[in-house]
Amino acid sequence: MSERDLVFFILFLSVPILEIYIFLKVSEHVGPLETVCLIVLTAIVGSVLIKREGIKTIHRIKTIPLNNLDHLLKALGDGFFVVISGILLLTPGFITDFLGLALFFSKPRHLITSFFIKRINFSSHLNFNHDDSDRN
Repeated sequence: MSERDLVFFILFLSVPILEIYIFLKVSEHVGPLETVCLIVLTAIVGSVLIKREGIKTIHRIKTIPLNNLDHLLKALGDGFFVVISGILLLTPGFITDFLGLALFFSKPRHLITSFFIKRINFSSHLNFNHDDSDRN
């Protein structure tokens, strides 16, 4: 098992344990029924917000010319992180709700998308030479 696999394994185990711990602590303070209602409410509100933001992102992607790669990648990144945000908001738990809500706002999405765009070198993948003379 590689070091990277070990990190993912630890995260995979620790996030649900932390979610249960926080769920129990919140339940101690506000009550179990109220805690469950809060989790359900965040899922409902999250799904409504994500639907609205997703529609806006789709319309934005449709209006971007294909030759404007930078804007297209940012819009696609926005769409990707809106989906991730929705998944996190629909997943029961306070940590996932916090992360989903953070990704819902455009500023964190733009920061993450810009980070990945800068880290990936697209220039080697953009050599679209459609010259038929290269074919056999």
